[in-house]
Amino acid sequence: MTTDELPHPPAARLTVTLRATREGLGRVVTTLRSVPVSELTYRVSTDTDTDTGTDTRATAEIVLARADAPRARNRLNRMVDVLAVTESAAPTP
Repeated sequence: MTTDELPHPPAARLTVTLRATREGLGRVVTTLRSVPVSELTYRVSTDTDTDTGTDTRATAEIVLARADAPRARNRLNRMVDVLAVTESAAPTP
């Protein structure tokens, strides 16, 4: 049996919204250093809000084993720059 044939554990996707800073990606990676992550995507976007002017946000999407999701979510929620963390099921390979 090859590694491609092994069953994959159920996966979760954490979507993290945070204030965009130059250190944001590094902070996310450092926060999750002891959690096995299978996929990490990081995007920065600028939205214009009529009340506050321009608002720069970043979104990180993290795919990891469902068993590791609560620990990762708790760590990410403690980050100062994090505005929200949501969890959903990740598509199976």
